Amino acid sequence: MRVTRIGRTLPVVLGLLTTAIANPVAAEPASASVAVARPGQPAPSGPVPAVPPVPEPSARKGTPVEWVRTLQLLQDRVAAGSLAAHASQPVLIARINADLLSAPPEVWADRHNLRSAITFALSGGGPAILRNLTARDGIGEPEATLARGALAYIEGREAEANRLLRDVDTADLPPTLAGAVGLTQASLTVTENPNRAIILLDGVRLLVPGTLAEEGALRREIFALGQLGELKKFEALAIQYLRRFPHSIYAGNFRQRLAYQLTQFDVGQDEERFAVLNRILNELGPESRRDLYLLIARTAIQQGKTASALLAADKALALCAPGSPEAMQGRLYRAAAEIVNLTTFQSGLQALRSLDRAKLTARDVILLDTALSTAEEIGRGLTGRPGLPEANLATAKPAQAVAESAGEPASLIPKAQATIDRIDLLLSKASP
Repeated sequence: MRVTRIGRTLPVVLGLLTTAIANPVAAEPASASVAVARPGQPAPSGPVPAVPPVPEPSARKGTPVEWVRTLQLLQDRVAAGSLAAHASQPVLIARINADLLSAPPEVWADRHNLRSAITFALSGGGPAILRNLTARDGIGEPEATLARGALAYIEGREAEANRLLRDVDTADLPPTLAGAVGLTQASLTVTENPNRAIILLDGVRLLVPGTLAEEGALRREIFALGQLGELKKFEALAIQYLRRFPHSIYAGNFRQRLAYQLTQFDVGQDEERFAVLNRILNELGPESRRDLYLLIARTAIQQGKTASALLAADKALALCAPGSPEAMQGRLYRAAAEIVNLTTFQSGLQALRSLDRAKLTARDVILLDTALSTAEEIGRGLTGRPGLPEANLATAKPAQAVAESAGEPASLIPKAQATIDRIDLLLSKASP
C-alpha cells in the first residue's frame, strides 16, 4: 500500500500522546466547573489511564485500523482532561478523513478496514467516508447495514437509523465498533425506551473501560436514570463518574446537567434525597463542592424549588471564605429564596439590600435587581395591613393567615411566587 499523509503524521501525533500520558493532567481545564487540584488542596481521584482499543487481527501500520486506533488514543486523553489532545483532534480527524477517502479500492476488501471506517465516522469523523462506502458494491454484512445505519444517524435521519441499527447484535463486533454502535443505539432509543438505553450503555461501559466511549456512556446513563427517577443507581454512577473522570473535558457540562437533575429530584423536600446530593458532592474537593452547591442553589431558584435552594445555599456558604465573591453568591441565592415566604421575607429583603454588587457577576446583578424590585413591590402591598407594617415584617404571620385577615384569600401567595417566575425568566434570558 502506498505511503499516505497520515503515515507521516503518526509520529507527531504519537509524540503528543507520549507527552500527554507522561503528564496526564498537565493541560487540565482551569475552569471552576472542572475538578482541578489547587495549591493546598488534595487532588481528586486521578484520571484512569487510557486503555488502548483491543488490536484488530489485521492491524498493521498504514491501514485504516491503525489510523483510527491513533484517533481513539487521542480521544481517551480528552476523557483524562488533556486540552492539547482536544485541540489536536480536529486536525487528526481531517487528515484521517482525507486518507480514507483517497484509499485504493483494495483497502475495502478487508472487513477490518470497513469496520474501522464505520467506527471513525461514529467517533466524530463525519459522514463523508460512509457515503463513499455505501455507494460501493460488494460490501458484506453486517458492515453494509452498519454503514447505512451510521450514515442515517449522522445525517439526522433517526427513524431510518433506528430501523437499521436497533436489532444489530454487537456481540460479534470488535469492542471499539461495538461501543460506538451501542452508544448510537442508546441515543436512538433513550427517549422512548430509557430502560433499554440503560442496558445498552451498561454494555458499552463494560466493553471499553477507561476510554472516551466509557466516559460518554457513563454520562448518558446517569441522566437516563434521572429520567426514570432511579435515585439509587443514579447516585452510584454519579459518584463513579466523579471518581473516574474528574478531569474530563466534558466534566463541566456534566456538572451543570447534574445540578439540574438533582434539582428536578427536589432534594429540599426529602431528607434522604438531600443526603444523596451530599454523598455525591462529597466526592469533590471543597472548592469544587462549593461551586456545585452554588450552581444547584441557583438552578433551584430557577425551577421555583425554594427549599432546595435554601439547603444548597447553606451548604455552599459553609464552604465560602467570608466576604468572598462566592459568599456573596450564596447570600444572594439564599435571600432570593427567602423573599417568597412571608415568614422569612424581611430577613431576605435585608440580606438583598446588604449585598456588595461589585462582587457579583453580571448575571447575578440582574438577579439581585429583580429580587429587590419584586421584594419591594411585595413590601408595598403589605403596608398598612393589620399586624404587617412594612418596617415590622420580621414578625409576620403565615401567608395564609395574612391573606385571610385582609379579606383577600391567598392574594399574597401569587405575588410571592411571581418572584420565582420572574427570576426564572431572567436567568433563562441571561444564560449563555
